[in-house]
Amino acid sequence: MFDLIPHRKGATNAVPSFIQQYGPIREVRFVNKPDGTPDGGVHQLFTVVGRSDIGVAGCTAAVLRPIDFESEFGRGNTRFRIPLQLFGLGIIDGIQDREILARQAATASIRSALGIGGIPNRSGNDGTITRFGWKAQNKSISIFAAEAYNVEMGVTNELFPQATDETPACNFDKSEPNDTTRTDPDESRNQSFFNPLHIIADWLQFALFMRFLDAPQPVAFSPSARRGQQLFGLDANNPGVGCFACHTPQMVTPPKSETGALQNVTANLFSDLLVHHMGQGLADDITQGAAAGDMFRTTPLWGVGQRLFFLHDGRTSDLLEAIQVHASLAGDCMGGTGCYGPSEANAVISRFNGLSKPDKQAILDFLRSL
Repeated sequence: MFDLIPHRKGATNAVPSFIQQYGPIREVRFVNKPDGTPDGGVHQLFTVVGRSDIGVAGCTAAVLRPIDFESEFGRGNTRFRIPLQLFGLGIIDGIQDREILARQAATASIRSALGIGGIPNRSGNDGTITRFGWKAQNKSISIFAAEAYNVEMGVTNELFPQATDETPACNFDKSEPNDTTRTDPDESRNQSFFNPLHIIADWLQFALFMRFLDAPQPVAFSPSARRGQQLFGLDANNPGVGCFACHTPQMVTPPKSETGALQNVTANLFSDLLVHHMGQGLADDITQGAAAGDMFRTTPLWGVGQRLFFLHDGRTSDLLEAIQVHASLAGDCMGGTGCYGPSEANAVISRFNGLSKPDKQAILDFLRSL
């Protein structure tokens, strides 16, 4: 697959050096555009140049030039993000804003003592809390799904109808997105699904698929993992080292839902769904909504024991290292990127570092059990 995908059906793509065969799957963003203004958008690794199935003539590298990722990487303009887990997203979608804010208020005193802030990222349209993506930039799993189809696969749809590149020689001249809900009176355009009429679009089926994936389930805790759970922190009465102040152990969905399986669900997601300043060490210099260049949503930890790569860019497969790099001192504020304050996690990581080796291992055992 590593060789097939970039060269499928005659495509002429090169694989950038930062994409490795057994490394994390990475989405690439640029900090700045060529003129120096902020970019922050996703840049597709591959084009359709050379493919035998694009259906238009004249689509060559001369008219759709490949991005010089190696040069951008060499000058430090690339930022990476890895895919987030899909399990339990329907539960997160159903959590009310007031539940998120109530959980935040319940830990206000201990967060203040630890120097932890955290704010919700919000929709620019209705002001409600957004919660999906590394910076909580997407409002719902429907938007999350439609954006992934367009940005990561190049499939335009009803939520993202315009192609990210409209080079005429490499695009059909049409006004309809690639993937839409069909309302034709016959099966002629159902794209060989052979389903009933009025089939819903692929991207929306994907959103429905995610909505009903159950949350990851923990394994039975060993004595060390139970010790780690206490050290991680349960609530304000059992704070441990304070990890729970951001990685909120539980939230609950409303008592009523159109879908019975999603009502009154206790979600052990281990996230406050807020965005926090993480400092220079983790900063990607990209702003999305209220999330500044060093801010990220608290990643839900359910299922973390089954992951291979950690942090937003997949830089490590070592869980201990992933914990340690949450700490970051204030950056050099002489201008340019890197002018960030300290990480909100510094006090918690300091407490973690003060633990004995067996107690550190206990926290790791707890996380690996989730």
